[in-house]
This record gives sequence, structure tokens and C-alpha cells, in this order.
Amino acid sequence: MNGFNRFLLVLIGILGLISVGLLVLGVYDVPRLSPLIEQWQDQQWYSYTILSLGGFLAFVFVILLFTGLLSRSKGQRLLIQTGDGNITISKQTIERTALESIRGMNGVRSPRVNADIHSKKETVALEVDCSVFGQEGLPTIGKDIQERAKHAVESLLELPVTKTRVRISDTKTKTSERVV
Repeated sequence: MNGFNRFLLVLIGILGLISVGLLVLGVYDVPRLSPLIEQWQDQQWYSYTILSLGGFLAFVFVILLFTGLLSRSKGQRLLIQTGDGNITISKQTIERTALESIRGMNGVRSPRVNADIHSKKETVALEVDCSVFGQEGLPTIGKDIQERAKHAVESLLELPVTKTRVRISDTKTKTSERVV
């Protein structure tokens, strides 16, 4: 969650607590605060404040409701629509295919693959993290990893792999290079 979303949630939470507190104080008798609240209730700004806070919170909650109902979660499956029906391929199958294509490479240790699925566009993006032990020419190794993973997944899905990111960590020198 980014900083703006956190700020927005904190702001909504504070405004919600204030409005609930004012509404509760307007209904229940609190010994020392009730006379003060009764004086406030006679003021025109009190009604406008309660109505504006309530309206703002209702607007925000309606937006949150529609966002929750209409937003889709990140793809855990690739859905391919054909003339005869739908084909569903799991994210794990795609990741495992790319992983198996990399495992046999000399010097590549502990590879990890993450697939980013876009079902509407019918495309896949791959991210590969691995360590290299005792090898030279990391960009060449990275390009080989890209080609193998991309070819394996495209052969499996018969759909394009739009992007293959490879992050290589050299365990011997503790350096890291990113091949895009």
C-alpha cells in the first residue's frame, strides 16, 4: 500500500471517529458535556458540520463499496476464451514451466519465478530471480535465462510473453545486475 492510500485511510478513520463521536454526544447525556453540546446544537454551524461530515463519509464509503465490488484481484489464473469455451491455466503452472527451463543451466542456483498475468490482454510478464555461482559474463547468462524462460512459456501458452525481467545475484562477489 502506498503512502497516499495510507494517508487517505487515516484521514477517513479520523473523520469517521469524529463524526461518530459528535453523533453519540448528540444522543446521549454526558454530565459535563451535555450543556455544551446543547448550546452547539442551537448553532447553525453544528448542523452543517454534522451533515457535511456525514455526506462526505457516505460518499467515501460508496466509493469504497464500488471499488471493492468492481475491482478484480491480481490474476491467479490465465483465462483464455476460445470459440468452444474457456481455458484456464494456473499461475503456478506458468511459473513452474519457466522454472524448469532455467534449472538445467550451469552455475544458476536457487531460481525463483513470478508470473504477472493479464487475462484481458491475454499476455504474461515474467520476473526471474536467481543466483549465479562461479560464472562470468552475467549479461550473457541473463539473456540466456530470458530466452529460455520466454520460449518455454510461449510454447506452453501459445501467447506472447510481453516482458521478462531477470535479476541475477553473483554469490561469489555479492554483486547484483538487472537485465531488462
